[in-house]
Amino acid sequence: MSKAYSSNLTKDQWELLEPLIPVAKKGGCPRVVDVWEVLNAIFYVLTQG
Repeated sequence: MSKAYSSNLTKDQWELLEPLIPVAKKGGCPRVVDVWEVLNAIFYVLTQG
């Protein structure tokens, strides 16, 4: 788990967003990143600049 920032998604927020994230495509490489962490990074950049 990464460092906690005020821009991080809570578990409840993640549970709302998770069904909207497309699954990895078949035939390609398996997803190796945690999408929750990627979204937290995006929200951090958006809020902190």
